[in-house]
This record gives sequence, C-alpha cells and structure tokens, in this order.
Amino acid sequence: MRYEVIKLRTGSEICGMITDMDEWIEITLPMICQLTKVSEIETMATFIPYAPLSRDSTLTIARDDVMHRSNLNEQFIPFYDEASSKWLTMVETASIPLTNKMPTRERFTRTIDDMLANMSDQELDELEQQEQLEDFYIFPNDTKLIH
Repeated sequence: MRYEVIKLRTGSEICGMITDMDEWIEITLPMICQLTKVSEIETMATFIPYAPLSRDSTLTIARDDVMHRSNLNEQFIPFYDEASSKWLTMVETASIPLTNKMPTRERFTRTIDDMLANMSDQELDELEQQEQLEDFYIFPNDTKLIH
C-alpha cells in the first residue's frame, strides 16, 4: 500500500492508501482534500470522507475510470492519517455527530463574521466590490427545508 492521489475521469480527486489489483485499484479510507487559504502564509487542509454514508472502509475503482495518479505529498500524510483514523473510529463506533436541526441565523452570522475577521483588507475590498457581502447574510425563510 502507498499513499496516492487519484484523479477520476469525472474530475473528482481522491487520496488514500492504494493497493493495485489486476483491473482495479483499491483505495483504503478514501478522502477528498480541500485546501483553504487562512492567511497570507497559512493554508488549512481539510480531509472529507469520499463516501461518508458508506460503512465500507475501501473503495474499488476500475483502472479505466482513472485519469491520473500521483504520490501524495508527504507533507499531507500526517493530516490524512489523523482525519481518516478519526473517521474510521466514528464509523466503527457509530459515533458520527449528526443533527437534523437547522442552524440558527445567529450561528450563520457568527460563522460569517469569523470568516470575515480572517480576511485581509484587500480581500474584503474585493468582496465588497463584487457585492457579495450581503449575499452571505441571506437566510432561508422555510425552516422545513433541509439541504
């Protein structure tokens, strides 16, 4: 097994521990990595389970569905290991923190305010110029809507 990043023909990128089979590639604990700029010098790597509703810890993909493969950058391996280990534990112990409550307007506002506080003056100016700032504060009126 080795750590790899797989790009599928669909455009999705998955990282995980890869085992080569004859016509298949098996990915153990497949995750998607999302990189977010936190500041001018920091980037946050967030690992998200590829198939979060599945009980299976492996994913099998036909070689024909793979567009590109490469080794996972060693800098990301400890973060992947930690995220995939926590996820596997939550799946095995049925302890995934779930809620069916709609977040409150205050929670949305607090989250957006936190995001804005971490933006540079230049980023805030660009955001205001694009007139997107007020769009962040739109809140759905239908509290029965869950998506």
